[in-house]
Amino acid sequence: MASSEGRRSFLLGITLNELSFIMFFLLMFISAATLQKTNNQLQLEIQKTDDLKAEFMKAMKDKDEAFKRLQLLETKLIRAGGFSSSPTEQELEQLFSKMQDVKAKDELSQLVSSLQSELEALQRYKQLDKVIKDSGLSAHSFQQIEQMLKQAKQSSQELQLLKGRLAYSQKKLKNSGLGYPPCWADAKSGAVEYLYTMTLYEQQMLIEAAWPAHRKVDLDLIPGAKNLVGKKLDKQQLRQLVKPVFAWSKAHECRHFVRIKDDLYTSKQAFKQQMRVIEDYFYKYLVR
Repeated sequence: MASSEGRRSFLLGITLNELSFIMFFLLMFISAATLQKTNNQLQLEIQKTDDLKAEFMKAMKDKDEAFKRLQLLETKLIRAGGFSSSPTEQELEQLFSKMQDVKAKDELSQLVSSLQSELEALQRYKQLDKVIKDSGLSAHSFQQIEQMLKQAKQSSQELQLLKGRLAYSQKKLKNSGLGYPPCWADAKSGAVEYLYTMTLYEQQMLIEAAWPAHRKVDLDLIPGAKNLVGKKLDKQQLRQLVKPVFAWSKAHECRHFVRIKDDLYTSKQAFKQQMRVIEDYFYKYLVR
């Protein structure tokens, strides 16, 4: 049987071994954590290095572009100043001084032009004021004058419309079968001026502009006339959207003319049905 001191020595020896083993693993754990931290720092340093490299490359690219712009500016300065080679600092100062003088002259010229325009406007205002006073109109009559000018413009447009219709009527024989004159006709020749070109498809009609350029002002007087351009409409949609245009022609006792085109694939039945709808609102000319 072992003595008490032997057992104590054996137990103490096991404890020291265990402590040594534990210390070994603690050291390994601390070393691993230290290595991981060091690795993370290294990765951060690598990322910073890459970012600095990217910024450096961008800076170099910007520098190259700035250098190119400077070269281009230098070339333009050499041409503008008539230099045979790169100008000196003194020559550049003289050139900039001349450019400033030119700019000042341009600004002065613009100011003079602006003042001259204002002076002309003031003179026209004085003439108009004199006419108003001589005619017995007060300053409060400007709205009446504006209304009179608007009515005069509208009357002039109406007169042109009537001249065109008269020329057309004179060109045609009496009882030609048309109940109304065209809304638009050339004031000299009496030739009809068309509002739309309409292409007939199987289910829809494509509406395109056909009015002459000088009718743009007259077109604005017809409610909804512009809204139809570029649209593909079926019969029901056409009946609905054409009402304002037709109402205008009825009020002016005339009819608008349209050109009719048919698609190769449109059936005769569809063509006839769409033609009947169009004839309710327009006079037509079939393009062959």
